[in-house]
Amino acid sequence: MKRIENVILLKVIGSCELLAALAMFYLYNDKVPAVIGAVILLGLSANSFYQAHKCYQRQYAPKKTED
Repeated sequence: MKRIENVILLKVIGSCELLAALAMFYLYNDKVPAVIGAVILLGLSANSFYQAHKCYQRQYAPKKTED
């Protein structure tokens, strides 16, 4: 159960980062530092979703048994 909570938390964090990046692109698209910050936030968002995916796969992957 702990891993599924981690997956949900990572997805919430990734969604917030994505929304912040989109807001920065929309509101401050003429300012270079804001665009750079938005690109960094997009990278962090993608990383959060990737980590959530890996955590979900580890939870449901079949266990390897050694004979």
